[in-house]
Amino acid sequence: MKIKKRAIGVGWLAPIIVILMAGSGWSQTGARYSIKLPGVISYELNLPSLVAFANGYLTEEGIDLTDFVVGSGGTLRTAMIAKEFDVGLFSFVHVPIARIGGSPWKAVLSTHDLEIFSLVVRSELKNKVRSVADLRGMKVGFSTPGAASWHVGSLFLKKAGLDPEKDLQYVSLGGDPGVIYTSLKTGKVDAFSAWEPTTTRVIEEGVAFPLVRIWEPAEHKKWIGEKALSLMMITREDVIKEKPDLVRRMVNAHKKGLSFIRARSSAEIADLVLKNPKTAEQFQGLGRDLVVKIFDRIKPGFGDGCLSRSGFEVEMKLAVEYKIVKRAITFEEFANTTFAGACP
Repeated sequence: MKIKKRAIGVGWLAPIIVILMAGSGWSQTGARYSIKLPGVISYELNLPSLVAFANGYLTEEGIDLTDFVVGSGGTLRTAMIAKEFDVGLFSFVHVPIARIGGSPWKAVLSTHDLEIFSLVVRSELKNKVRSVADLRGMKVGFSTPGAASWHVGSLFLKKAGLDPEKDLQYVSLGGDPGVIYTSLKTGKVDAFSAWEPTTTRVIEEGVAFPLVRIWEPAEHKKWIGEKALSLMMITREDVIKEKPDLVRRMVNAHKKGLSFIRARSSAEIADLVLKNPKTAEQFQGLGRDLVVKIFDRIKPGFGDGCLSRSGFEVEMKLAVEYKIVKRAITFEEFANTTFAGACP
């Protein structure tokens, strides 16, 4: 399996998208699918996919994964709207943006039931920055406009009374973890709306300290709520109508991946994905001990794949209240619970 970069300028690896193409030879239906999996290096988002590949769950469902393709959230959303892809993994905000724009997206499986973005600040500023409001006049980084890092970073700032367009420099860095790490280390930005592997790496190496610790329940409740429908597998209504078996197989493989993650220790999960040469490509430059710490931090957010109405309502309310999206959509517009089920 190859990792390919999609040429997009500031390539944030934001959503994971699945290009599904009918093949042949699957024993149950006579059809097999060959997929390319463009996506984000966000272990909260793609760990179920990596486990599903490494443990053979995708193969069991008649799916051959051939490539990972690196791209930015906004660019891949545009391609998904243009029907270049059929199925993918995205953060919450992309679904209402797409639907409001006229593309009938549907969430079909939850991959992570907690918000994933923390706000980290350069260690040199620890005595100066004690609250989010203290970032006034500074340079705060995010991935790309319209992506989840931008969305949640904006939420943190606005909740603290800051206007990202007027009270500070809100800087797009793209989604390359190496670029983000270097930008914090060199002072190109003073803070960043971070996800894994960046969050744990910069904290462990002393490059930055966490100002908002979203993995802590009290902090999550303060900034977001009890839970959140943060990350999910999506498709479009036309795909559900024309290729329901495709969607079902992808959901089944990822539910198996989620079950494995919940049942095994972080060390066991790390050994699985690091020892498989294909999935190990997603962890280049990271030692096993750091990977285990990352998994320890994010593991509580993995559920069974069901789509939470209350988690949706939390995210939708915040997105509208802080003007991240133009208007609200309903849970029924947002989700199709046929494949993974619904939960409170």
